[in-house]
Amino acid sequence: MFCEIQMLSINQFRKEFDTKVLERGVTWEALGFYASDGSVYPFGTDTKVLSTVFESFCAPLILEIAENHKYTVVFAKQTIYPDFTLTPAGKASERIAIDVKTTYQENDRRIGFTLGSYTSFLRNGTKNISFPYNQYLGHWVIGFVYRRCEGVAAKVHELQKSENPTCPYKDVQYFIQEKYKIAGKRPGSGNTTNMGSILTADIEDLRQGNGPFSALGERAFEEYWRHYEK
Repeated sequence: MFCEIQMLSINQFRKEFDTKVLERGVTWEALGFYASDGSVYPFGTDTKVLSTVFESFCAPLILEIAENHKYTVVFAKQTIYPDFTLTPAGKASERIAIDVKTTYQENDRRIGFTLGSYTSFLRNGTKNISFPYNQYLGHWVIGFVYRRCEGVAAKVHELQKSENPTCPYKDVQYFIQEKYKIAGKRPGSGNTTNMGSILTADIEDLRQGNGPFSALGERAFEEYWRHYEK
């Protein structure tokens, strides 16, 4: 008997992701790079490095959820969008893009994210993207916010000597939301052509998707950024 695959919604993905985080007791804390000699080299607090750390935490969770729903997962090469492409069996035109984004917060200041270039795949559907842009039905963001720990020594630890290295970051929070719902109307970084998210001091604005395009819709988001500065 033929059974049609039920499309994975972001609400369902979010619920299953949250459940797996709780079941596995994921704290999002990593101490550093583990070398073959048993030494641990500290990460530091650089956002680019920690983005890779959080992406590594997410990968097995995403893969497990995808497999449970009969989706295949493609991991992107560096600088290619998105970090993960989920594809249902036999439905290449119904892919889901998942990007992992990271930033840190200090003294309750506003936070924001960059959401990809507006001069690449939005204008040229095959530029810097794993599959043609028009094959993606959903563009989701897993965003992480952390705080830096002060005074953590940048020293190598020897685990076999029962040392207790300290995680260089703390207070990790995350959200899962559709990209267009958290997008703002201004670039997200200096002189680059990156779309910016809304700026907020409260992560709940990102969890709830309180961006200006949330009410206008995804098409308005795409048209706005596709023609930005033109």
